[in-house]
Amino acid sequence: MKSKRTLYLVVVLLLAGSMAGCGIDIPQLARATSTATATLQAAALPTPTPEATSPPAETPTTVPIPPRPDDFEQYPDTIVRYLNDSGGDEDGLRAMLGSWDALRHVTDLLRVDVDDDGTGELLMVVVEQSLDYGINLRGDVLVVDPDSDDYRLAYQATGDSIMLDPALIEVDDLNRDGHTDLAFSSTECGAHTCFTTVHIVTSGTGMYESLTGDGIEMSYVDPYFSDWDGDGVPELIMHGGTIGSVGAGPQRERTEVYKWDGAVYVLAETMNDYSNYLYFKVLDANQAIMGGDYETAARLYREAVDNPGLEVWMEESEREKLVAFSRYRLSLIYLITGGIELAEATRDELLSAQPDNIYAQVVTLLWDAYQREPSLQSACEEVGRFAASHPEAAEVLADFGHGNPTFTADEVCPIQLFQ
Repeated sequence: MKSKRTLYLVVVLLLAGSMAGCGIDIPQLARATSTATATLQAAALPTPTPEATSPPAETPTTVPIPPRPDDFEQYPDTIVRYLNDSGGDEDGLRAMLGSWDALRHVTDLLRVDVDDDGTGELLMVVVEQSLDYGINLRGDVLVVDPDSDDYRLAYQATGDSIMLDPALIEVDDLNRDGHTDLAFSSTECGAHTCFTTVHIVTSGTGMYESLTGDGIEMSYVDPYFSDWDGDGVPELIMHGGTIGSVGAGPQRERTEVYKWDGAVYVLAETMNDYSNYLYFKVLDANQAIMGGDYETAARLYREAVDNPGLEVWMEESEREKLVAFSRYRLSLIYLITGGIELAEATRDELLSAQPDNIYAQVVTLLWDAYQREPSLQSACEEVGRFAASHPEAAEVLADFGHGNPTFTADEVCPIQLFQ
């Protein structure tokens, strides 16, 4: 019995701490762990201490708790009607939602000043009872406002749509504009992968508006807020992105950072986790060359050529193809940057080490065209025509699963580099 009392006190203290104002971090211990539900992280941020809110001065009236509606769409109206009939009996509301199995966590029903009017609204995350508990549960995020003498539904996340597996992330002035923001997620699991969508809404303009459009989505994501760049305004951090299917190809997680730009949250930075796959080394080099970072691209292509410890995804023949492609790209980079001797040496390295590879033909064609007419754009156009008639040139990078980028003949020698 002593351990049960201790656990009860911990839960009560957590709930009390989370309701100390609108700057709320949803307690980690209050949320169950599930592959279908985004794991919540409390952001290590200085949180403003707003004035405490309180419920309107009403005397609750004992009224019968209504049974769970047969239709989930009737939940909001039933909740509002009960609050009006009972005079705002919050304990009764919690008991009612508990009897419906509509609350999964103690923090799924909070009183907090969501609209900054000085009066606490009832914020709740409700789900529909299901045999598939915890996976693809239909749910909603509701804000019920004590407006004058009556309670009314001020915000409903779903509208006419359906939300699956909703979860609160944080309630705070996240973008530091002086208005409280509400961040929550929904998660939908398919045959092999769960995708989470994060929504951020605010009522700073007098009505609830989305700051994330249709939402920000990633698979198997762990969303949280943190001041990534040290400017005093938290960013939304999304880390995850893998796909639970062999057909998706080699996988690596990534971190996406979404910044507040004064109107909405926009993607500011993407960072891939380290991977020892040779394929990702080449992919990162491709990204660097397209971004004009030729030094980084050359370093990564050279590592792809020289590092036998890099892993292949399916079979060792990948290594020969990706190494040949990397040698060709090194020769191209040195031509672009004016390192003619290095370009010639890398070309000769490819022709000597892999004379039968398709990219031995590609690099020869590139050089022949460039020597006829010293225009890299013209040479690249000729390489593109060759690649279009020789699909094996693009296939080197095109068949690494549906979870990775495609690769086309036009990308063998990207003409954009010279325009």
